[in-house]
Amino acid sequence: MESTGLIEQFRAAPPGKLYGVHGDSSVFRLSLVAAGHALLQGIPVTLVDGSNRFDLYGLAEFARRTAGRRCTPEDLLRKIFVSRAFTCYQMEAVITDRLPVFVRSRQSPVVLIFGLLDTFYDEQAPLWDVQSGVQRMLQALQCLKREGVSILVASTDVGPVPPARRGLLPGVMRGMDRVFDIGKQYGIHGAPRAEGEQQKVNGRRHAIPASSGTR
Repeated sequence: MESTGLIEQFRAAPPGKLYGVHGDSSVFRLSLVAAGHALLQGIPVTLVDGSNRFDLYGLAEFARRTAGRRCTPEDLLRKIFVSRAFTCYQMEAVITDRLPVFVRSRQSPVVLIFGLLDTFYDEQAPLWDVQSGVQRMLQALQCLKREGVSILVASTDVGPVPPARRGLLPGVMRGMDRVFDIGKQYGIHGAPRAEGEQQKVNGRRHAIPASSGTR
């Protein structure tokens, strides 16, 4: 499947979906493009960034190339709300407590999550805390999906992962409705999960009200 597959399927009706995309660093660019089409329609998008991969200028360039005279990059950037998490506890708090409240109050039916697990690979956090936190986050994302929120979780496969935590990403991807595996040479491939297996450019950045680590 070509890279347009992810973009087209994520933007297609009906709302309320939980997609995962993993592979090389291009997962973040593709995810922003997928969300960019929602922004072009005036739909607010919320981004939770756990890997510091939000590309403000890339999104502005997408607006210049795609929007034409419909809107300016500044118009697009005003519709995206960004929050960052720097520890696994901050990420869990944002996803489970603050994200649901925020998307309801802002009427933001599209959510991107970059590096959901990046901070959970830190061995300073006990493994039991990490495993429990991941399960609570997945439950919160499923609740948002049932409310009609479309969520795209983007993660990279690269980087050192402690052996005891190598099962975290596969476990998260098993909880997705559809998973896309992106490779540098092979493009993008998507497969649905079986039934029962669901588990600065003159713009302003808005943060989800959260702990002191998010901004």
